[in-house]
Amino acid sequence: MQDMQHTSSAFAQDLADLQMNVVRLGMLASRQLNACLRAMSDFQAGQVDRLIEQDVELDNLQNVIDERVLSIITMRAPRADDLRLVVTAARVASDLERVGDYARNIAKRTSAVMDGAGDAKMPWDALIEIGTLVASMIDDVLDAYQQGDLEAAQAVRNSDIHVDKLNTGFMKSVIKMMEDDKVSALDGTHLIFMSKNLERIGDYTTSIAEQIHFIETGTQPDGDRPKADGTSVLSSL
Repeated sequence: MQDMQHTSSAFAQDLADLQMNVVRLGMLASRQLNACLRAMSDFQAGQVDRLIEQDVELDNLQNVIDERVLSIITMRAPRADDLRLVVTAARVASDLERVGDYARNIAKRTSAVMDGAGDAKMPWDALIEIGTLVASMIDDVLDAYQQGDLEAAQAVRNSDIHVDKLNTGFMKSVIKMMEDDKVSALDGTHLIFMSKNLERIGDYTTSIAEQIHFIETGTQPDGDRPKADGTSVLSSL
């Protein structure tokens, strides 16, 4: 009996450590995105350059998580609910690492636009609005992951439609600015990709919300994910 209790206790600690690392990865991704938004607000290209270098920390932590997942499966042979929790941790970590990749890409494009635009007026406020919404979704989904909160996870899933609408509106406005020669084609392209990257971060965050539903229920959420992405038709505008 003591051996069984010891094994159960060790396994519980393994799961707690795994979840802690996943949350830490999410916090790093959130920090990177929020720092990029602050750089946009303060027009500080130097801050953005430092962010780009920090992405390796996310990559390294995801590798640690992947190795830990394999170790737990191999050594503990979890079943049913425990196995679902372990496997899903790897999926959530992969989504969070992609969030970090998109944040890095946004940082690179932010630096490029700042270097090329000088003091020219750019629609930073509109991008910051999208980014702030996405950043709050990341924070909310991390809390939901830690607490196993289905209601909070569903709220994050529902929020993604607002990101889609903001992204579509932003891209239309940038295209109009390019047509009116208010921004260059190069800067406009960077801005459009930055907005699209934020929309993709929203998608990955929504995916994590769906993984939380799977952890807690063993099923995928009912119904299609709410979407309002109209950017596929912008090429015809």
